[in-house]
Amino acid sequence: MELNKLTVVQGNDLLEGAYSVTLDEMRLLNLALAQIDSRKPQPDALYRLFPHDYQRIYGLNPTSSHRQLREAAESLMKKPVTIYLPDRKTGKMRTVQLSWFSRLEYVSSDEQSAVVLRFGQDVAPYLYELKESFTKLNFANIAKLDTSFSVRLYGWLIKAKNLYGRKTSKAIEVTLALDWMREKAGLRGKYEDYRDFRQKLLEPTLARINANTDISVIWEPVKKGRTVVSIKFSYVDESTPEASKPLRPKFPRRPRAVAGSELEGDWARRCITIMEQYRNRLSAYDKGEKVPLTDVRKLAGWYKITGDKISHKRVMGEVAERAKKP
Repeated sequence: MELNKLTVVQGNDLLEGAYSVTLDEMRLLNLALAQIDSRKPQPDALYRLFPHDYQRIYGLNPTSSHRQLREAAESLMKKPVTIYLPDRKTGKMRTVQLSWFSRLEYVSSDEQSAVVLRFGQDVAPYLYELKESFTKLNFANIAKLDTSFSVRLYGWLIKAKNLYGRKTSKAIEVTLALDWMREKAGLRGKYEDYRDFRQKLLEPTLARINANTDISVIWEPVKKGRTVVSIKFSYVDESTPEASKPLRPKFPRRPRAVAGSELEGDWARRCITIMEQYRNRLSAYDKGEKVPLTDVRKLAGWYKITGDKISHKRVMGEVAERAKKP
């Protein structure tokens, strides 16, 4: 099983469906989805998932992979996915719950234990004979992600590539509402405070995506009044062979905030994240490429605002070193 050749393909209504799953359940689901040929009708044969594949692909403990696979299958069988479809007659949205599987069994054997399953008939139209409105994900990328939310967010971001064409070196922009993301990921009632959402969910998730997948993402909050309601993501597809030199990103405007305030600190941290990611992408493109010295000085200033003395000293050292050179 060559991971780089495997893909997970879903209709967009299903990709954006609302469901809550654990990491083990997400991994099992994607391992099953990767066996589907989305161009063909649903086959009569059942899909077989083996613990040794589950363990090898996800780097799990071999002594517990049998149990993890079986428990994930049994719990996922009880969790529907909710999709929203327009009613042709009334124009209103219909809420529809679909079961992932119509059949599930576990074959116990010392050498050939397996979870055996069939996808449900109601979910099948979003998995088979897909000709439009679908998204294809590289299985090797999502297999490296170690939270269910990072897999979901990666999928939503990749969906936007269809609007730009399959291959593009331009930055792709996606704006997602906080409430929308919480609902789709089964996180209603959680991370309601924006700071909590940003620090505990969003920033760690994007760090995982940037480190383990084929896209480099930066972000900025979108406000309604003083309240953050959405996140605007911008990313570059690093897998495109014609990827061009990264463009300098836009930075959020400094808020009207008192020096030393929490609002000023939040702004500085956002700027630091954007600048450091830009520097990393520029270095990956060409190790000799560097951001302008004026940007390095700005970076030092942002670190000073946040009180990060070590990083401020490091960047100021870089400023001094570069200022010496003719």
